[in-house]
Amino acid sequence: MDLNPFRLCSGLKVIGYFVILIVLAIVVLSYYAVVVLIWAPRLLDGGFTSFLYFTIIIIFHILLVMLMWSYIKVVIQDPGSVPENWKLVSEQNIEEGNSVALSDYASIENPTPTLSTEQIERRQSQSRGYCSKCQNGKPPRCHHCSVCQRCVLKMDHHCIWVVNCVGARNYKFFLLFVV
Repeated sequence: MDLNPFRLCSGLKVIGYFVILIVLAIVVLSYYAVVVLIWAPRLLDGGFTSFLYFTIIIIFHILLVMLMWSYIKVVIQDPGSVPENWKLVSEQNIEEGNSVALSDYASIENPTPTLSTEQIERRQSQSRGYCSKCQNGKPPRCHHCSVCQRCVLKMDHHCIWVVNCVGARNYKFFLLFVV
């Protein structure tokens, strides 16, 4: 009996859209608590403290805009995927340290509609890594995400809070959001 606990992971993507609403609700609730309930009524006191409270509200708004910008970017930004039919052409030139153009290292083959098991085994031996689920070559530090059903460059993890993988292209925005 072949049990695969990751076959249910695709349902996490649907649940994740509700998590986006939860994050937005937390932001709205914190805005209401900080600005409307605490600092805005104190602005009416007047004097020097009023200027201090106004400064706190301005700083809060700047931080809130930066938080929302980084969250939207990490949700929307593609984490980085492997091009179709990617393969590593020559590893000897990399090891020797020869200065060769980037096009000599990686190339894109002509797409093949179906692959036999012999072709798959040959591709596995030719390239450094091979993803049997995507039927594509895998560069170093690339992993297959069971939720997104694709290979992601420099994949850190699939984050349910952002309904996206955290990878090479959106890692910066994820860190900004967390901080």
